[in-house]
Amino acid sequence: MGQPITGRWVSDEEGTPHLVLHEDGTVRGSDGCNGIASQYEVDGTTITVASFVSTLKGCPGVDTWLHGVRTLEPNGEEMAVFNSSGEQIGTLRYDGQ
Repeated sequence: MGQPITGRWVSDEEGTPHLVLHEDGTVRGSDGCNGIASQYEVDGTTITVASFVSTLKGCPGVDTWLHGVRTLEPNGEEMAVFNSSGEQIGTLRYDGQ
């Protein structure tokens, strides 16, 4: 892929949605309300994320868009987030931690 993908990727939206991609192929984070965890695979420039296991808290007023991620496409310091229909649902920025 040419660029590091592991580390913390964040959104500035309410609840601070984020993903942390680990070198072992696991991904953990928060959709802004619930903790989420899964596995990912890299194929060329696309990262495919398996369905999440998550907590099920209710958070009125928080858009949990990140819970719908199926693929990620990093481009430098940003990563486009796509749902299972291939629609871009958001963008994360690299936080590096």
